Amino acid sequence: MKKFIYILSISLLLLFTFNAVTAVAQPKMYSQGFYDMKDLNLGEDVTYKVQNHHPHVEGLLIILDPDRKIQQLVRIPASAAQIPITSLKNDYRFIIYNDILLTFS
Repeated sequence: MKKFIYILSISLLLLFTFNAVTAVAQPKMYSQGFYDMKDLNLGEDVTYKVQNHHPHVEGLLIILDPDRKIQQLVRIPASAAQIPITSLKNDYRFIIYNDILLTFS
């Protein structure tokens, strides 16, 4: 009986001391500036969506190719839902204009 109580006590102690903590990665937010593909950690030939997390400010996302030709210009409203952008190449550059917070997913 003593063994049972010891084993039960230790089991309950271990059961309640090991709390599972779920870790959720926070999305990286990007503000106004110039970026490359590797700065944004984006993959080639993948269709991404961009979202503005600033509740009151609109902004622009300009995607340029290596010849500095505009591939896409996206006007992003305040608190916008996810807006799809074109598939990307490794040598594309990005200009984020205005005081907005963008995430790519």
